[in-house]
Amino acid sequence: MLKFVKAPRKIITKALDKELGFGKVLTTEKRLMLADGSFNVHRESIGVWDNTYHFLVTMKWSTFFLLALLFFISINLVFATMYVLIGVEHFTGMSPGGPAQDFVNAFFFSSQTLTTVGYGHISPTGMITSIVASIESFFGLLTFALISGLLYGRFSRPAARVVFSENILVAPYKESQGLMFRMVNARKSELIETEVQILMSFNQEDGAGNTTRKFYPLNLEISKISFFSMSWTVVHPLFDKSPIKDFSKEDFENANAEFMVLVKGIDETSQQLVHARHSYTAENMVWNAKFVPILKYNASGIPKILTSLVGHYEKVA
Repeated sequence: MLKFVKAPRKIITKALDKELGFGKVLTTEKRLMLADGSFNVHRESIGVWDNTYHFLVTMKWSTFFLLALLFFISINLVFATMYVLIGVEHFTGMSPGGPAQDFVNAFFFSSQTLTTVGYGHISPTGMITSIVASIESFFGLLTFALISGLLYGRFSRPAARVVFSENILVAPYKESQGLMFRMVNARKSELIETEVQILMSFNQEDGAGNTTRKFYPLNLEISKISFFSMSWTVVHPLFDKSPIKDFSKEDFENANAEFMVLVKGIDETSQQLVHARHSYTAENMVWNAKFVPILKYNASGIPKILTSLVGHYEKVA
């Protein structure tokens, strides 16, 4: 059975003329930005170590500590093997035993040398063992300087922690409808002078019948607030001036619509500009629904934001 795909519905509003950084040739089938805000593009690396710093600074803390531990163990395993091959008889305070016991003693001597702890009950006596121990000490200084720099980079890197709703709703709004999503600042620090933008990418057909990707900014009810301390429901009113007024679910699906969100503000702790990104597609749109309240008050009357409910909604008639 043949399946006919309808042509994208025409938008009367003029699309953006400026270059947004996506290039002139865009895919009309795939999304441009993933849900976590990263761009859906793969860049060919010129060198093996091009993205090492970015990888180490942006990875999860648990992964970082696990990788550092594995690196520490691996270095000690290498030097312990070298010490065993040289011979444990070239160390004072290390009694020869079985192969396993010799390797364990060499491993702990290596860890003491690498960290420059040096308890003193084991020490090298030969020239070769002294040279290897000196090289390991120098390597240990470089290693811990590198790890300290990475820790500082991870702690000092300014980043926003904005939690977005999983879906974007078409909900009743005033006398009409509105396209809306909700977000919450999950950090204790406030975001000051916070701004939000929504850029819609939409497939359109030109005069020759070719499908191209166009971008349309969506005007918001409120695009800037002074203090982002509570939850924020961002609304694009579907009134007469909206480029997508009276569009149906099928219209968005046929045009492979995508809503790219950019949030930026000043973090009061670091006094630096931070930003967050998110993306919604036509599959994330929920019609005739509204967000459930996530603001409650404790016994002292202080408002409490239930961040875990940021994406919860309920259907409306």
